[in-house]
Amino acid sequence: MNEESPNTHAVKGIRFLDNLETRIPCWIRRFWAVSMLLVPWLGLAAPDVEPPALKIVTSHKKLEAAFNWATAKALSYVQTGKTGVVDGHERQRQGAGSVKYMPCYWAGYTWRTAFYSRDYCHQAAGAHLLGLQRENLAMLQAFAATATASRKWYPLWALNFDGSPFKLDYGGDNSFVREVPAVFELVEQCHRQYLWTGNPAYLQDPVLRGFCGKTVTEFIQLHDTRIPNGVAEGDGSGDIFRGSATYNEIRSPLIEAGDGIACQYQAMMAYARLLAARGEANEAAVFEKRAEQLKNFFNTQWGVKQEAETYVRGYDARGQARTDFGLENSWFMPMKFITDPSPKTDAYLDFIARAVNSKDRPSNLEAISYLPGVFFPYNRVEEAWKWLEFIMNQPNREYPEISYTLIGHVVEGLLGVEPNAPEDAFLTVPRLPGAVSDAGVQNIPLGGHRIHVVHHGAGKSTATHVSGDKPLKWLACFYGDHPGITVNGERKPAASRMIHGVKASFLALDLLPGKNVTAEATRR
Repeated sequence: MNEESPNTHAVKGIRFLDNLETRIPCWIRRFWAVSMLLVPWLGLAAPDVEPPALKIVTSHKKLEAAFNWATAKALSYVQTGKTGVVDGHERQRQGAGSVKYMPCYWAGYTWRTAFYSRDYCHQAAGAHLLGLQRENLAMLQAFAATATASRKWYPLWALNFDGSPFKLDYGGDNSFVREVPAVFELVEQCHRQYLWTGNPAYLQDPVLRGFCGKTVTEFIQLHDTRIPNGVAEGDGSGDIFRGSATYNEIRSPLIEAGDGIACQYQAMMAYARLLAARGEANEAAVFEKRAEQLKNFFNTQWGVKQEAETYVRGYDARGQARTDFGLENSWFMPMKFITDPSPKTDAYLDFIARAVNSKDRPSNLEAISYLPGVFFPYNRVEEAWKWLEFIMNQPNREYPEISYTLIGHVVEGLLGVEPNAPEDAFLTVPRLPGAVSDAGVQNIPLGGHRIHVVHHGAGKSTATHVSGDKPLKWLACFYGDHPGITVNGERKPAASRMIHGVKASFLALDLLPGKNVTAEATRR
């Protein structure tokens, strides 16, 4: 959970009393607020006040209904504090034993009493937005604790709801499901959740520190033997119990894969940023340089071949480059930003769009749930919306990944919210398609703050600082080259920046607690 300041407890106390309909003398209100200041220092628990619920505000009725369904459905998958069996699955429905479950939520098939690393990484943003900060941290710590020397620093693929190994996917330290991208995505999530929460546990927890450090060093070294080049490998057999280089368990086996190297790049960047946040500037610079070297290696050697218009998505057991469409090992490369912003990346996004609109479309909805996140960051709004709407239109959306990722796609995708809770800051950029004239989400948790964000089209945004004990810095961005941005009626000159290769104009604004600001891009 996020650590709250004493002032935060005082604000909660006053708000609690304000909501009572009875009239309470001022001296009692003051006494209550002061008592809240003493709560953390006396080791007492703050009043258990339910945080305000995440809520969508939009005139698009289908989007509203889908978001409301997703929030209710995702919360129904929470297992925290429940008692139940372990190792329940399709071959053993009754499971075994009776245990108390740890803070967690379903991340995988609902007939398996388990949460999976790949699903967790994809669901964590939505889980945070729903207030499941305790669950996100506990699940990440549980995975990290399973990465041991005897497992060559692979974490386990799936854990029971009590944190024990899920036996369907674990037959011993030499035979368990393992896929390279998941190892690196767990490191990336450590930093990502730090940005959302500001919780110092993501920096200082010894289990997480050890796991992240081993992953970007010894794990890579131990799994870089067939094609020695600094890229972590699978065994090339296609057997997930021996180690897959890719999340794509269907297509031809690979020794090195596009999703593996892309996730490795993001993990190294995440580790560098975690080191920097801990004040270890020299080490941070070393790993940031290694990450940039890996990206350069991809864009000049690994990922490009002179005769191929598309990027290489992997190398097979014979060391041959594969440039056809490979589902995850194709779309993870631009999604994780290892591809340089360039005409080649633009063409590759076109290639992915054509592939997923053809016979190569993924057969499972959980794979399709990645696609909005492939296109939104590059301002390919209509393509992203098409797949988000496709997901909303499906009658069977019971796989947990669907509800959690739908929430994440709305906030991080449509609304373009980028968090920076440690610095009390956030960025927004509207990404509304033509079919959605307005959309916003209320009560977004950002560290110790709650914010509302709403966009009207591509050029007008309002942010509200609902609660928090200090001002927020809001970077109000709009795609395009705008000379100015009007703030609450006053025109101000805009600065420019690139967002994943797309030009945008922005203004940095102070957002005081309890206040809202409207920013609107000025046309030439």
